[in-house]
Amino acid sequence: MVGIEGLGLQVPALRPRVSVIDPRYLGRSVTLGGFGLFGRWQAARIIGLELGVRSGSLRYHNRGDVISQDMVMGEAGVLLYVARGTIGQLAVDAGGGGMMHAIRYELADRPGGTQIVGAGFVRVGVDLELRLRRVAFTASLRSYGVISDVARTRSSGELFADVSEAMRRAPVAVFQTHLLGSIGIAYRF
Repeated sequence: MVGIEGLGLQVPALRPRVSVIDPRYLGRSVTLGGFGLFGRWQAARIIGLELGVRSGSLRYHNRGDVISQDMVMGEAGVLLYVARGTIGQLAVDAGGGGMMHAIRYELADRPGGTQIVGAGFVRVGVDLELRLRRVAFTASLRSYGVISDVARTRSSGELFADVSEAMRRAPVAVFQTHLLGSIGIAYRF
């Protein structure tokens, strides 16, 4: 099957060093909204394989400043179908992949800039498929263990022209946990 999904991705909030976000309006985590494309192939009765590309975006606003956080993930995984019915299947899954964070700064009183950083991850989750003749509805809940390579942050723009190397690093933790929930629709071949 090949499908599209809407998703919510709960991640730790950014803690930028070059701008301030009012902590009264920011919790420990934030939710990025986005969509994904995926393909699943049921290789055996209880085993499925999945490839997917997912993205999420969020905008932080503070006194004329706008900080944008965009993420794109590419992943591969294996599904183990633990319960099967006439139209529904329940699976546990595991997989891994890579992601890219793009953080853009549009500041009211200073020039802007961009930071791009890569990360790798492993994931586990639960998936539900409701299958009709040619259409399937999917729902997933997954937990991601993410390791970001902040030492290799690529910073560009005038905002980062005269700042220290520590200020150029992306405002994300090296080790993070993300939680993804999605609902999708797919075409069955």
